Amino acid sequence: MVIITGMAGLLRNIDLNLLAVFDVLWSERSVSRAAGRLHRTQSAVSLALDRLRTTFDDPLFVWNGREMQPTAHAEALAPRVRAIINQVNDTLEFEFDDPRKARRDFTIATADYIDWLLGAQLMALLGEEAPNLTLYLVDVKPHMTDGRRTAETELFIVPKDAINTAGLSHSALFKDRYICVAAQDNDLVYDGMTVEAFVELPQATYTSAPGALFSHETRHLAELGVRYHNRILTPHYMALPMIVSASNGVAIMQERLARFMTDGMPLKLVVPPVEYPVLEINLYWDSQFDEDATHRWLREQIIAASAALPALPRRRGKKRSRQLR
Repeated sequence: MVIITGMAGLLRNIDLNLLAVFDVLWSERSVSRAAGRLHRTQSAVSLALDRLRTTFDDPLFVWNGREMQPTAHAEALAPRVRAIINQVNDTLEFEFDDPRKARRDFTIATADYIDWLLGAQLMALLGEEAPNLTLYLVDVKPHMTDGRRTAETELFIVPKDAINTAGLSHSALFKDRYICVAAQDNDLVYDGMTVEAFVELPQATYTSAPGALFSHETRHLAELGVRYHNRILTPHYMALPMIVSASNGVAIMQERLARFMTDGMPLKLVVPPVEYPVLEINLYWDSQFDEDATHRWLREQIIAASAALPALPRRRGKKRSRQLR
């Protein structure tokens, strides 16, 4: 048993293993899922939660019918517990000299587009350089950067201005462009079509918020006062070309992914008549991780993988809706 004493007056005489249980419960919001990640029985995790509640004199997590919600006290504890666990891992693994020897889990909140674009490079890199690191690639949600919640996710890879990133450290990764994707035989999508005709088409649209419309591209449209006919909403960019390839719909998505998808699907790519901004993809993290050696090493690898991406081809012509070849 490892005992921690006198840390900011919050954690006193507590088994370090209980902090690990707290940290996983915070992430999973479920005893059963936490048990699976910790390789323990559900009863063992429940007993650990009872001990945590006694130690902190607070329920910490309460059941709301769907998942376990943290109390205000748990919200306050979460970033401190995560910092303590990281510090202990650093010490035990001697990672100050070589971060690649660390045994750590990192949660990266992003979209499946980034999973596809950078996932293979990162998997190969970790296998060669840091085999004890594990990355959890999860769908980014708008609430993840609200207040204390930021510290439960080590990294965010999202477009600039897509979510609230105030106060977060960041680094630029790469740029992309939005493009309109439609079935190759969809005569409703054509070079030179008007904005009015375009917005009347049924749209397959990405959203990061269940039951709502929330994305970087739709946020920009709202600022322009442009409204689409959104027929299907999905949290998966990679599903969009599959949906429109066999329908009369269109989708707005990243050009890098769209070009990749055209190799195996009957798709056409058209520059949309609506003016979209350049897509700037950034890496964000809570400032408490600024000097974390392993965290910094992982950031450097993500930045390097992004820098190695090939440049997008130059768009030909001046028409806003010119079909790409």
